[in-house]
Amino acid sequence: MGPNPIKLEEELLRGHKIPENAVVCDLGSEQGLTSVFLVKEYGFTVYAADLWSDPAENRAFFDAMGIDRSRIIPVKADAAALPFEMEFFDAVVSTDSYNYFGRDPQSPGEKLLPFVKHGGYLSVTVPGMKKGLP
Repeated sequence: MGPNPIKLEEELLRGHKIPENAVVCDLGSEQGLTSVFLVKEYGFTVYAADLWSDPAENRAFFDAMGIDRSRIIPVKADAAALPFEMEFFDAVVSTDSYNYFGRDPQSPGEKLLPFVKHGGYLSVTVPGMKKGLP
């Protein structure tokens, strides 16, 4: 991760409308620090999805943080081929990682949005953005 991912995520979610207990994909979660934050600070159930992190190592970290296993689920996943049912998530959140997989013209329309429930949210932050996207 680059600059403070917790600060980025906190700013991203300021004033958010994602309901408590929502099912959220933390896409590009790396070792899971942002996933822990989403569970502890917002009360979400989080799927910590990352291509390069070991789910067993992430599980050990989550256990050490004292998080109930039903609230945070580590998943090895490629953002271009997510292993979830369509409209599975209330939200997909990506903190400081979208720039690695989001350059594909089919992302987010064909690769991410189908996994978000109707009326759900796709929230993305990368360091250096000066203004929000339309």
